[in-house]
Amino acid sequence: MKKNTLFFTGLIFTVTLTVIACNGTDEKTTETDNNEITEEVIINNNYRLVTDKSKADWERSLDQKATKQKVKLFGQMVDVELGEVKLTTNGTVELKDGELITTNDNITKATAIFDMASFKFSQNKGDGLFDVKNYPNSTLEITEIKKDSSEYSATGALTIQQTTKPVNISLNITKSENSHILVGSFSVNTLDFPLRDNVKAKDVNKDEIKIMFELNYFLSK
Repeated sequence: MKKNTLFFTGLIFTVTLTVIACNGTDEKTTETDNNEITEEVIINNNYRLVTDKSKADWERSLDQKATKQKVKLFGQMVDVELGEVKLTTNGTVELKDGELITTNDNITKATAIFDMASFKFSQNKGDGLFDVKNYPNSTLEITEIKKDSSEYSATGALTIQQTTKPVNISLNITKSENSHILVGSFSVNTLDFPLRDNVKAKDVNKDEIKIMFELNYFLSK
């Protein structure tokens, strides 16, 4: 009688372990199924800059100390003293091309290409600020965009004459189903780029160009 009791006790213990083991496998399978269902879908879209619906204006502020420079006069190099220069000039710059890329409706990158010959003080090197013969274009690339309350701020890079410098950009962004409109501005210190051959930094209080832009990008078909 004791042997039978031990046999049934062992049988019940074995069945209980089997049921517990089967229940653990079902829970893992459910977790795996859930992970597969919640996989994120990534959607990328490309937009092209529409140049005839976009614009860019510039304003240059120059504050330069009195300096002495050597100039060629009557066939000889002579020292000429130049007085202080303080002026503000402005105009427009034409846009040639650009693109904007979104991932799940978030902007990951935006570019704009400027026609440097459209600056009114841009001529061949020696006569103007930009060497438009060898470097006809400059490129703005906007990379990191952050939202601050109702406005946006961004960091990016500006390339002029093969020199690239970081820029801080203030932005307003308007989105629709097929377009993104970026309105903003950034400033450039001309001494950060190889633009002014005969001027030293110690002689310049300020030489800054501010660019104000409206960039219209439409969904590529």
